[in-house]
Amino acid sequence: MKLEDLRLAASVLSADGHKLGTLSRFVFNKNTLKLTHIVVDTGILRSGEPLWKGGWGLSHDRVLPFGVLDRASHDELRITMTADEFRELSVDYIQEHFERMPDEKPGWPDASDIPAVLASMPGEPGPYLLYEVRAIGPDEVEIKKDSPVWCLNPHKKIGEVDSLMYDDETKKVTDLVIRRGHFFTKEVVLPMRFVVEVVADIVRVEIDDDALNGLPEFTT
Repeated sequence: MKLEDLRLAASVLSADGHKLGTLSRFVFNKNTLKLTHIVVDTGILRSGEPLWKGGWGLSHDRVLPFGVLDRASHDELRITMTADEFRELSVDYIQEHFERMPDEKPGWPDASDIPAVLASMPGEPGPYLLYEVRAIGPDEVEIKKDSPVWCLNPHKKIGEVDSLMYDDETKKVTDLVIRRGHFFTKEVVLPMRFVVEVVADIVRVEIDDDALNGLPEFTT
């Protein structure tokens, strides 16, 4: 695969030709910058979650190791797994589970019972809390399409992420392709050496105006 072939929002196809979803996120190690996983948004129709079970509100993202990538074009990505293998072996990106609301004094009425009573009223979800855990490691960060890119000093937004570039041998992320402008946009290549951190889908960079204005335009 060429560096520019991994495009966010590209269709993801199985080895036997079934569309599995779209490429929604890249996951890489924040210390080594090595790509570790991709996240595929299967969408509600492919998720297998019935609407009456809350399918509208649940996550439909699935995590795959980066090694399953086979080949890619500008708008399509193929993996080495069949559709059945994808359903059986891919992992939920957000692992969701419900737990009953805590009761400070079981068997006795107290203030902690009020939220449970209110949640049990008709039309409410019930006396349970929804917990979400992301299926990525503590040393891994993620970048999704349209993640905002902010300069730290001066503090200003300089664009949104469109895709990333990586070294095919080392699998390390080398650059981000960011979209700049509002009405007349252009894509430029931002080297990872300018990236300070990635937190809560926000990319923060340290770059001066001369270097920012001198970023090369991305061409396919």
